[in-house]
Amino acid sequence: MAGQRGPETVVVTGGAIGIGAAIAEEFGRRGAYVVTLDPMVALDGSPQGRADAEPTTAERIVAAGGRARASNTSVTDAPAVAALFAELVAEFGALDAVVNVAGISRPTGFAFGTEEDWARVLDVHLVGYLTVLGAALPIMAGQGHGRILGVTSGSGWRPADAGAYSCAKRAVAAVTWQVGRVAPAGVSVNALSPIAATRMIANALSRQPAGGDGSGKSAASGGVALAAAPPPEHLGPIGAYLAGPAFAWSTGQVVFSNGAEVSAVRPPHLIEAVRTTAVPSLPRVVDTAMTVLASAETAQVSNGASVPRLTAAFTADAAGPATEVVARRCLVVTDDPAWRTALEAAATARGLAVVHGDADATGLAAVTAVVDAAGTGTAPVDAVVVALVGAGATGAGTGGADWASVLAGHEGIAGAIQRDATWVRAVADVSARTEAPMRVVTVTAATAPGGRSRAMAAAQLTRSAHSATQQRVDAFAVAVESGDPGARGTTAELVARLVAGTDGAALSGAELVVDTDWLGLRSHPTVGGTVSYGGPELPDWLDGAVRRIIGGEPAA
Repeated sequence: MAGQRGPETVVVTGGAIGIGAAIAEEFGRRGAYVVTLDPMVALDGSPQGRADAEPTTAERIVAAGGRARASNTSVTDAPAVAALFAELVAEFGALDAVVNVAGISRPTGFAFGTEEDWARVLDVHLVGYLTVLGAALPIMAGQGHGRILGVTSGSGWRPADAGAYSCAKRAVAAVTWQVGRVAPAGVSVNALSPIAATRMIANALSRQPAGGDGSGKSAASGGVALAAAPPPEHLGPIGAYLAGPAFAWSTGQVVFSNGAEVSAVRPPHLIEAVRTTAVPSLPRVVDTAMTVLASAETAQVSNGASVPRLTAAFTADAAGPATEVVARRCLVVTDDPAWRTALEAAATARGLAVVHGDADATGLAAVTAVVDAAGTGTAPVDAVVVALVGAGATGAGTGGADWASVLAGHEGIAGAIQRDATWVRAVADVSARTEAPMRVVTVTAATAPGGRSRAMAAAQLTRSAHSATQQRVDAFAVAVESGDPGARGTTAELVARLVAGTDGAALSGAELVVDTDWLGLRSHPTVGGTVSYGGPELPDWLDGAVRRIIGGEPAA
């Protein structure tokens, strides 16, 4: 039975340093009882002791007159996290807020990074967030209130070549958008996308090549000037606001802040949809749609609302546009016989020689060997299609009507993301070794919550393909949001066209989607509106302005 109600109880993971410490100390100043999680690890996640003379965040809060304690619990230890949260409820009567800042940094990218580094980054950033959600949501649902603030990153929604970190942070955003929409009554789930001069930023700047302009802009940062980042202390007030009762009206939102501005990050939304059922020729529809999709991808907005653009696609006697074939030999890797048949038929019809690879191959060396073996001395493989859509590849269930099913649907998500990324990495490695252009398509079954997050991670990874490979690799991601056999056939036609056509490169990095009756294109996550307030202290009117940006509501 829960103990008597005490002060507001707030847990901050990653609360030992940087943004986590800033948010924890701000909550301490506001009178909350703060528990900071600090497993005492270095930036790369390796064990690291603490200098005895250096006070902890909890000790600083107490010294300033607040109430706090530290825990060495790691977000990767699910039983320990659950036990800690239960202990706090027993002691204080409730768990009011959890801020999940915990993270590590290891060098990974589209075309580099060890398997262990990929796994560790995904484990801490993504699985750690799911662990926190899984432990906190049942408690908050039972008590009828609570706030959870995850932490994502611009590297997860801008075109940053940050590998596992980008994939994890896009998936964190995807989880937040999904769970937040079905959170228990009285409970909010949001995420902060911050930028500040943390250890992670310092580490990124130290890896910048010599001779740069000193701004910290790079492919890895998504073009953001990291050198101009504010100190982490500037994020304390805004972090406490987003995880505090004043922002409890919002749920399922990703909010960027640099401590002086707040921006609502809009999730991907459908820009173009093209009918694929009851058409004279599906290949012709796909061919005709390419120009429309490529234009929308470049502009990130539809160029519709004018004269009809795709009349030829739906006319029985119209000829489809001809396209020169750029790829000749295609490796298809799938764990589903029906997908194998559909992909081979569509690719063969477009003049491709199709070979099949071992879908059970695991590890970079084994996967690279499969890609190498697909070619011959006179006919190297120049395209790879990966459709690992079988049972267990996308998490449990097909729904997502409540928070529990959304979380259950993410079981195994980190492993699935890494499997997809390993095939992409193998293509990048083979292309670099042979100096030959290659194309790679990742097809994801996105009917379940975990599949939707996995599809977003796959799309995020593709966005850095050109910059990471000197334009040699075109990478595509297709999310299949229907289990209907017709959607499989449409996907196969789209994939074959992306692989074979010379104009496919324009859709490298695009967020492509197929449903029962249509194929289409989604936008990338984008800023929906920004409030500039000078920071770091928050003006009284900030909440009203944020409400208008997120929901169009007038200030209360």
